[in-house]
Amino acid sequence: MTTHPRHRDFPESAPSGPALSPPEHIDESLHLQAAMRLIPAPPHERREVARRFLAGTRLAGYDLSNMWGTIDRSSPTAGIREVCLAIEGPGRTAMCFLSGPADGLPEDEHTDERAACITSMLDHLAPERISLAQALPEPEEIWAVRAYERAGFTHAGELSYMELELRGKKRASAPVNWPSGVQVRSVHDPHTTDFEHLISALEASYIDTLDCPELCGLRSTEDVLASHLSTGSFDPSLWRLAFEGETPIGCSLVSLIPENGSAELVYVGLSPQGRGRGLGRALLMSAIVELQRRRVERFVCAVDKRNTPAVKLYNDLGFQVFSARSAWVCPVRPHQASVGESV
Repeated sequence: MTTHPRHRDFPESAPSGPALSPPEHIDESLHLQAAMRLIPAPPHERREVARRFLAGTRLAGYDLSNMWGTIDRSSPTAGIREVCLAIEGPGRTAMCFLSGPADGLPEDEHTDERAACITSMLDHLAPERISLAQALPEPEEIWAVRAYERAGFTHAGELSYMELELRGKKRASAPVNWPSGVQVRSVHDPHTTDFEHLISALEASYIDTLDCPELCGLRSTEDVLASHLSTGSFDPSLWRLAFEGETPIGCSLVSLIPENGSAELVYVGLSPQGRGRGLGRALLMSAIVELQRRRVERFVCAVDKRNTPAVKLYNDLGFQVFSARSAWVCPVRPHQASVGESV
């Protein structure tokens, strides 16, 4: 018999009618109902918004099979009460989406029920494909925060999403001043010639990091790099490596988002020996100069609010906050057998 460390029975405290069952896999025949619970929309638009969501996910090739929920079977239509969806992504991650309060219900009415749906979804993720489940509810979505916390997720920080408007901004003319002894160049090939350099730069930047330190060690650096490479449209000339001698001491990874004319700062990080020397500012200024040359309209990034040096640098450069998210994560572990049980 195989058990899972996260397995729990359906909470006795969850609101339940006589026909309410524990969380179960949502069959494709119920995907429209489930999408109507997942996607926020006014009641008169909910069905059409859900239809567009399902059509878009199919067109994009997303797998909707990792969907679990509670179903009220007291009526012939078998209505969806709560539902959780995990969509697999690059770098062995899964992004989780959760149904919110139904019309007229208090926000914390179904916390245990939502947590049970999340737990069922986690129990059925394939650890050979997924190593980390992630969720990014808005900070005011307390109903989601409570459910993820109850399901065993770890809070990884409060994220500020910031943007720098480049359209109409005067182009920088002065050359970027690099710290003494530091050489900076674009990445050649992240899969071959610069793979080890990037891995080394990333791992060094995690030492005493202030940016979501809870994430450190939850995934292999190779998986993290795969996630970075999948963001937007990868252009090696916008990925920079900083060296001191032969040692990588920092990197800035920028990807274009052609759909809306913007670029994203996927990651910027420095090793302890690269910090406090103006290298972070120089890397960002170099990226801004290049993006202006390419007539990119906006430069966006996300930063942990606790990372005060980074927040100050972004503010100094003119970035402004436009959104916020609460980051929650949960490692996906292989199923384990209890002591004395056969596998």
